[in-house]
Amino acid sequence: METEPATAVEAATHRLREEIVAGSLPAEARLRLRDLTARFGYGATPLREALSRLAAEGFVLFEGQKGFSVPPVTRTHLLDITQSRQFVEPEALRLAMEHGDAAWEDEIVASVSLMRREIERRRADPDWLDIYEAKHHRLHRALIAACPLVALRAFCDELYMQTTRYRRLMKSAMEDWPRSSAAHQSLADAVLARDPAALQGMRDHIGTTSTRVLAMLGETPAP
Repeated sequence: METEPATAVEAATHRLREEIVAGSLPAEARLRLRDLTARFGYGATPLREALSRLAAEGFVLFEGQKGFSVPPVTRTHLLDITQSRQFVEPEALRLAMEHGDAAWEDEIVASVSLMRREIERRRADPDWLDIYEAKHHRLHRALIAACPLVALRAFCDELYMQTTRYRRLMKSAMEDWPRSSAAHQSLADAVLARDPAALQGMRDHIGTTSTRVLAMLGETPAP
């Protein structure tokens, strides 16, 4: 469960990141302080700091005299974050499987159950998709939560959010919900069984988003 942001800067950062990831602030949109102040109700100072933080994370682009903008959607960037996730997340998962205890297992079981039930009650509107994404994110965090390397978990989460921005391009129309539910259940089962095959399962699972987004854009994945 996410905690409430403690400061105006944290709240502004959280809100901006959410809107960029969800596509409410579309790719290449200019991010002017005056417009953002009117839209979100935060002051210029916390918004400026939030934009700087998000630029450091890769969610915002800063170009000299042009100022801040939402980064473009590109094949190169999608493949970069996908392959980076496929490199680091299975390692975090391996460490989680080594160190995980009963509480870790319980959170995985709870998370996959909540996500499955959310899929079963799905409806075609953006609000539902936001609720689903929160459940999906909870499960992916739960899978690697027992990894003892805090920085590694944080990096995995940052890459996850970058990938989510691309996945949200597909909206619900591109999702095979029964297959998605079964795939997450299968991955969770393998992790709970401490099956080494779960590591390749995670790599394949991460690659699915890249393949489907590129297909939607009329492109093919890297060989």
